Amino acid sequence: MGDSSDRGRRLAHQQHAYELQIRGGLEGAARWTVVGTAVIGAAHYFSPGFRKQTWAIKAFLLSSFTIFGLVVGADDYLLKYEQDQRTVENAIRREARNALALQGIIATEGEIRKWRKAKEEAERRANVVAALDAAEGCEDAEASFVAKLADAKYHSTATAAALADAEAVGIAAAVERALRKD
Repeated sequence: MGDSSDRGRRLAHQQHAYELQIRGGLEGAARWTVVGTAVIGAAHYFSPGFRKQTWAIKAFLLSSFTIFGLVVGADDYLLKYEQDQRTVENAIRREARNALALQGIIATEGEIRKWRKAKEEAERRANVVAALDAAEGCEDAEASFVAKLADAKYHSTATAAALADAEAVGIAAAVERALRKD
């Protein structure tokens, strides 16, 4: 079973997919409403048989175009996102298999998960070091470090990790003050 970082990552991907579906659905609905309006308008103008139809039938046809666009647009965005996720995940797994093979370790799911966790930890530590390096030239190192953590404050896992690193470098109080302001 995965740990909390896996769950957090899945929830973030889920939320992003939901937002993409909304955007795709709205764009598709708008696009197909325009197409439906043009088709129904042309049919009304050029076809005496269609012109005799009631407004309810014409409104039903227009809403069908709109719903079609909504569904197809949302699905299209979701399928593209899922394909991108598969591509990224496959690249990470390939990198993990290669790195583990160089160490002489068989790349099981558990080993890949451990490798990924170690890599994320190393990247997080590198980000903190980079933030501290950037703060060296600054008059107020605490303010600079807090500014670097601005993106992390809405992600509880990242915030907890940032606080742990901040404690290690002695500026946890500044980070906590910044988080309390929001």
